[in-house]
Amino acid sequence: MPSGKQSIGEATTSEDDDQEEYPILEVDGDEDEDEDQSIEDMPVDKDSPYSGSGARTVYHQRRSDQDTLNSTQSLYDSDITYFMIHGRRYCKDYYMPNDEEEQDRTQILHSVYLDLFHQLLTTVPLDKPTKILDIGTGLGEWAMAMGDEYPEAEVIGTDIAKIQPTAVPLNVFFEIDDAEEEGGWTWPEDEFDLIHFRTMAGAFKSWTGIYTESFKHLKPGGYIEVVDFDDHERFMSYFDPSEGIHEWLLAINEASRVIGRPRGAAHLSVEVLESLGFVDVKITDQQIPMGNWPDDPGAQQIGKHFLVAQLCGIEALCLRPLTETMSWDVEKVRAICDVVTQRVRSVALDPEQARGLGFNVRCLTGRKPGGAPLGDGVA
Repeated sequence: MPSGKQSIGEATTSEDDDQEEYPILEVDGDEDEDEDQSIEDMPVDKDSPYSGSGARTVYHQRRSDQDTLNSTQSLYDSDITYFMIHGRRYCKDYYMPNDEEEQDRTQILHSVYLDLFHQLLTTVPLDKPTKILDIGTGLGEWAMAMGDEYPEAEVIGTDIAKIQPTAVPLNVFFEIDDAEEEGGWTWPEDEFDLIHFRTMAGAFKSWTGIYTESFKHLKPGGYIEVVDFDDHERFMSYFDPSEGIHEWLLAINEASRVIGRPRGAAHLSVEVLESLGFVDVKITDQQIPMGNWPDDPGAQQIGKHFLVAQLCGIEALCLRPLTETMSWDVEKVRAICDVVTQRVRSVALDPEQARGLGFNVRCLTGRKPGGAPLGDGVA
């Protein structure tokens, strides 16, 4: 067993056969009778350059008159294009799917984050905020929770896909938006008290550009918060370098490099934020367990749910990058996904092997100068 593992739940700040049956988690998703048509019922674009591929089917989702105009580069005058690739649904060139299977997984992951951070939605101090922005909102769980937490604030969640619910708090608004559209953001400058990103590694070509826009559109004294996983070195140390899981992860990282949207944790950089003018910049690390090895019941519950979320995300993480960018055959991808799934499950459910197994979750925060600092935040 690797040595030097840090205790789960300890925060640090820096500038077989006996397999447990996991509970099936019911994901709360109210269905709206007037909800948009399902992707499968949408018209197929036979003239699309992608529709000739046997692996791809291209669908267009029509924007309704009730949809909110986005506040950066407007996408209102065009349809939203989805790709069905080897049975999974994608939007634009983002590497992760956004189908129901992935939505269920991200809801589990949201609950894991809440438990990890003791039900706190943010680590920055907010005092009567009036406007909050969540980039890459997905289903909008975080944005809706912030709307409930701060009923006097306007909370905006943006995403490239229209998958958010319609029954939301009155102060929460969802917008279809690509944060990297040419021309930059068109919200007013000095607008937001908090701009939030979570689990967005591999989403952007230029994090420096995203941080520059964030700085411009934060109020003086406003905060940026970026929450993501580290480079997985701690997790990968549990597997021999000759195992297929190393080949799998190296191929995913290479694919992200080739398309110009590198994964990893390089964007969690104190130096980059400081170079752009942010102050009070810090990184807080939380250790998130995987599996049921922790002795503490709360940490054990987190570990069980996180294992479910990660096992369900193995194919989602790699299917598009490995087939489209690395030219792997889909059968090869699914075969290695099976190997990785079984190996991770085997280690995670072995009480001796698994002890200390998990990830580092890093939280990068910084403040735009001006205004009055609101406190030290939550560790």
